[in-house]
Amino acid sequence: MKKNIYIIWCLLLYAISTQAEVKLPGIFSDRMVLQRETPIPIWGWAEPKETIVVDFNGKQYKTRASKTGEWSINLPEHKAGGPYELKINQTSIQDVYVGDVYLCSGQSNMELTVKRVMDKYKDEIMSYENNLIRYTKTKYAYNFIAPQENSENEWKTCNRKDALDFAALCYFFAKEMQAEKEVAIGIINSSWGGTKIASWSTRQSLEKYENFKEKFRSSQYSNPDYPDSVKNAQQAQVSQWHQRQAADDLGNKEKWIHESFDASDWEEIDVFNSNWGGSRNSPLNGVHYFRQKISIPESLAGQKATLRVGTLKDSDATYINGVCVGRTSYQYPPRIYQVPAGTLRAGENEIVIRLVSSAGCPEFVKGKPYQLEIAGRTLPLAAIWKHKMGCTMERIPSTIGFQNEPTGLYNSMIHPLRNYGIRGIIWYQGESDTGPQGSKLYESHLIDLINDWRTQWNNKNLPFIIVQLANYQQRSKVPVESGNARVREAQRKASLQLKNSGLATAIDLGESNDIHPLNKKDLAHRCVLQMNKLAFGKKNIVAEGPMAESAELKDGRIIVSFMQGTGTLKQAESLEGIAVAANDGKYKFVKAYTEGNTVIVKWDGKGIPASIRYAWENNPPSSIYNTEGLPASSFQLPVVSKVKYSVTVRTPL
Repeated sequence: MKKNIYIIWCLLLYAISTQAEVKLPGIFSDRMVLQRETPIPIWGWAEPKETIVVDFNGKQYKTRASKTGEWSINLPEHKAGGPYELKINQTSIQDVYVGDVYLCSGQSNMELTVKRVMDKYKDEIMSYENNLIRYTKTKYAYNFIAPQENSENEWKTCNRKDALDFAALCYFFAKEMQAEKEVAIGIINSSWGGTKIASWSTRQSLEKYENFKEKFRSSQYSNPDYPDSVKNAQQAQVSQWHQRQAADDLGNKEKWIHESFDASDWEEIDVFNSNWGGSRNSPLNGVHYFRQKISIPESLAGQKATLRVGTLKDSDATYINGVCVGRTSYQYPPRIYQVPAGTLRAGENEIVIRLVSSAGCPEFVKGKPYQLEIAGRTLPLAAIWKHKMGCTMERIPSTIGFQNEPTGLYNSMIHPLRNYGIRGIIWYQGESDTGPQGSKLYESHLIDLINDWRTQWNNKNLPFIIVQLANYQQRSKVPVESGNARVREAQRKASLQLKNSGLATAIDLGESNDIHPLNKKDLAHRCVLQMNKLAFGKKNIVAEGPMAESAELKDGRIIVSFMQGTGTLKQAESLEGIAVAANDGKYKFVKAYTEGNTVIVKWDGKGIPASIRYAWENNPPSSIYNTEGLPASSFQLPVVSKVKYSVTVRTPL
């Protein structure tokens, strides 16, 4: 009898020990958030026909792997709560919450980290932690052969350390949502800076375009080794460029960064107005050196300080009194360098910047802070620097950024997530599609992307928020064509054509000298408004600015009407940024004002007005608001007359 019991016990232990360990998708990890109030998909891989046992919240669920090892199971709906343990066979996932999950995707403005907006929100960020906010950034990956089944993710909680690497827009969106809903908020950020919409699109949606058909016939889409072979060859060329630059400048670098070097024969230039960087057609690439002396009072000598040298194009190493205080490897980040105690002395101190220009004109971006900050005092740097070339180089060899190639990011960074339960999607992309061809097709590409993603998540009404591009670059004094405006118009039209989609406009939150504006908090609030309307059924709230609906010529006036549900117009006696064209297609700025819930334009031009535009430039004035303080989207509308005319307006593409 004892022998039989022993044998049975051994067999049980053997069965337990030989139970195959399952493999789970990367999106499943400690600290994850699962979507509440909907069936919860759990899936993965195991040995063929293996029994899968899932334990969650005190209940057990079973399924069996297929002949090829795939398995999936839907847990029943759960209300918000946690923390839980999710156990699948021998694999245990800890600290799991049920709440609301959002997918955020796009390019660099969706990636821009909390660390980059600390200047604006430091006190708020450093005083806030919340265990109920969880965030994961999908690791960069692309594949051109086929959609992938897995991605690399790691969930993190919102503490003062990890939150610095959260995307700023996601951070403020999650913070406001968590305070309002009082449930765990999970953010999945699948973004990559500088990428085009085609990178995030399915092959099926792009094959109807002839240029993409041709692309799909290339080796890139049939040979899995092709990208690496090209990258290796390109990297060798880029490395050679840097090696030549370093060798040609070696002697200068060893001498010129030191404070004792005599630079009396260097040229004095105004870094914002001189042509030291060459011209647009003939940029002066290579290594540039800049020197400036700044006087420090004895009371501040030896103290820690912060040096701000604006934004530089392209990369730099910056020194004070021969001590390197910071390096930045590319053009966009602001240069905010911490100066160690003991570096600064009473009297004259010398700042040296070694700037490497690899492509295009090198630049000190105007309007950024250039100053030294010590103990609450700000010592501005002058615009006049001493300058000398270390070496001149040809433009760095161009490379293929495979992250910008069609379908690659969808296949590797979106498709693997398609079974994960989410509440909605926020999309912030478009800056890379403002060229003539990209902006012309953006509307159809965006509509296709939204429909495809909804199909992948098996939810035709999945809430989808489109962030409309922020204002950027210099303002124009006359009406101009604008790729940014064309993309904004495509975003506006797409939001109107598709159900359960909405627009969060950033048209008044940008910065003329920075494509990455810092104000992500107000933008996040606008996304919260739209998500409340689309995902939580708050149909009566005003979630966006005034949305133009029609323009009619009547009694010598153009009357622009706005859609119901987009608020009441804030009254203004004078509006900026409105232009009208007759059938010659030439736009002219006109005077306009609000009257009730319409915009009135008195037409005194020649011919019959055919088209009206508002905020149609890269950095337009924003003058139309509703009483909730939300800005109107830019728009272009035909002007309809009650008198029938045969009018054809020639609108440039």
